[in-house]
Amino acid sequence: MRIRTRQIITASAALVAVSAGVYLANAVRVALLPSTIEASVVSAHTEVVPHAKPSGGETAHRLCDQLYKTVCQKRGVTHDPTGVVRPDMDGEIRALRTYEEIIHLHPDWTSEQVDEQLVKEIFTPTRRARVESAYQWVKRTMEEFINRQPHETFSAQEKKQLKARLRKTKLELPPPVSVYADEPDLFTKNDVFYERLANGDMRMRVGGAYLLSAKSWFNLVFTLAHEFAHSIDPCELRAADLSIPAYDRIYACFLQNGLIAARKTRQECGENDQLSETFADWMAVQVVAEALSHFSTEFHGNQLANAATNSVRDLCEQGESPSELNLDLHPSPEIRIDRIFGHNPRIREVLGCGPVTPSARAPASAGLIDSSYEYCGFGFVPKALNIEAEKL
Repeated sequence: MRIRTRQIITASAALVAVSAGVYLANAVRVALLPSTIEASVVSAHTEVVPHAKPSGGETAHRLCDQLYKTVCQKRGVTHDPTGVVRPDMDGEIRALRTYEEIIHLHPDWTSEQVDEQLVKEIFTPTRRARVESAYQWVKRTMEEFINRQPHETFSAQEKKQLKARLRKTKLELPPPVSVYADEPDLFTKNDVFYERLANGDMRMRVGGAYLLSAKSWFNLVFTLAHEFAHSIDPCELRAADLSIPAYDRIYACFLQNGLIAARKTRQECGENDQLSETFADWMAVQVVAEALSHFSTEFHGNQLANAATNSVRDLCEQGESPSELNLDLHPSPEIRIDRIFGHNPRIREVLGCGPVTPSARAPASAGLIDSSYEYCGFGFVPKALNIEAEKL
């Protein structure tokens, strides 16, 4: 979600940084990487068919209890049947290199002509179709998730309100170049974000570099679902003067399970508050669980495990040490991958994992209400209320 004012720079300014050597070491490394094939376009009417024979489930077993370590400490890229996920910097370097090549081949072109050619080469019809089909799949899956909730969770009116916000969130992709006229740096950036404008419009944008670095359909699904979820996250609903009781329950669950850092400086839906991002992760996991379950008849063993890995691969630290991570608004990568994603019962079932082990649960010493564990959902009931209900 858009949480701060971005510095607007042109691609040419970013290219100066390359020339100055900011990206030089990574550029040399990327030049040695083998080329990859574009990931398949997945739509409501097209299924991905794996090209490799199903293999054993060694990776799946490691994911069960050591998901964060398995995903983030693995060297190189992970290949699932739909593609790979490369580091953010790799995509940005490829985008900037493309920009540099266009200038070299056409020194007499205006900046507008250069940008038009850059968009043409990065936002190809195939890549656009891939994003647009995933966008539609995610939106439909989220609406179906809302529809499946019992009336005790959402009333008919509440479901209508939530789905209306999802449908109001429009995907913006160039061409034409003018689509990103207010943010030309997006042509060469990995940013994917949702934002609500001053006039109430809601939109989602995808940076050009992301299209070059993330070719796994499962990563695209998680990323778009996370951003879609911001349109219905607790803080956006508050800004829209909407109050849904089920949101209070899942918020309580996040706190009880230690998914949100309980800081003295925390202001709900303000500074140092992780509620919005935790909710977006949680909702994205529901969508990915549906995707993995849907394709579990096509993919098996390590293919399915690699698809799960690539779903959250870019949540890992990318060059930062734990002490350098900005955790003001996001939970740590370990919490996001191990506990929000890895503890989801449906994902564990698809991967052939058993129930979450006691050692993997949130410790009572973390300042939680108690050490019991329940994966969060809209129907969560705090422990204190459970005890009172049992007395009755």
